[in-house]
Amino acid sequence: MEEKIEYTFASEIDEADYGVILESRIFQEWLSVTRTKFKITKIHFASVDYLSKVHHPLFIKLKATAMLPDGRPVHGIVLVRGNAVGVLVVLRCEGKKYLLLVRQPRFPISEQASLEIPAGILDWTGDYRKVALSELEEEAQIKADDSELIDLMDFWYKGKSDGFAASCGLLDERIRLYAIERDVTPEQLKAMDGRDQQYTDEIEWIKTVVLPYEEAAHQFVDGKNLIALFLYERWERATRGQCC
Repeated sequence: MEEKIEYTFASEIDEADYGVILESRIFQEWLSVTRTKFKITKIHFASVDYLSKVHHPLFIKLKATAMLPDGRPVHGIVLVRGNAVGVLVVLRCEGKKYLLLVRQPRFPISEQASLEIPAGILDWTGDYRKVALSELEEEAQIKADDSELIDLMDFWYKGKSDGFAASCGLLDERIRLYAIERDVTPEQLKAMDGRDQQYTDEIEWIKTVVLPYEEAAHQFVDGKNLIALFLYERWERATRGQCC
C-alpha cells in the first residue's frame, strides 16, 4: 500500500486548480515512476504555468520531501514538464550533407536566435512518433512518413529508455530523438532555407536554416542537437560502416 503524501500549494495558486494540477498527465506520470524508487512524504507546489489554448499544466515547479529506500534524504526540487521529442533532419545534395534546423528566441539562455533541431513536448496522446512528425511539419515545414523516422533511442538504448535526461538535476524531462534523411535538389535545398513561422498563441517565432553538416555541428550549444548528432553518426557507423 502506497503511503499517503501531504500536498500543499503556494498562495498564488488558485484553489480551484488543485485538482487540475494533481490529476494532470505530466504530474501523474512523474509521480507514478518516482514513487517506485523513492519514498515521498510531502509535495509543495510552488508555481504552475498553463498551456495557452487549454487550461492544462505546462510546467509545474514543486519541492518534495523525499528519500531513498534506506532513508537517506534527496534534493526534492523538480520542474515537471513531461517528455519531449527531437528530430535531426539530414539533407543530401550533390554528394554533400546538410542539416535543416530552426532558429528561435530562447530567453532562459539569453539567445535571440538559438539554433536547434525541430522539437516539441510530448502531447496527451503519449505517441512519440506522431509528435515527431507533427513537429517536423510545424517547425520545419516537412511532411514525412512514419517509415522515414530513424529511432535513435531504440538504436542506442535497445528499448531500455524513452530518451536522455536533458537536465537531470532539475527537469523530469527525457527527450526521445529521431533522425530522417532526404535526398534533395539544389533548388529544394534553397527553398527550405529561411522559412518563417509565427505561432502567436504559443509565442513562437521560428525561422528555418540550412547549414552544411560540419558547419552546423560547430555552432551547436543546445544539448539535444549534439546528442542527436552523436547518435546519428553512431547509427550510420553501425548500419553503413561510415559516419559524417
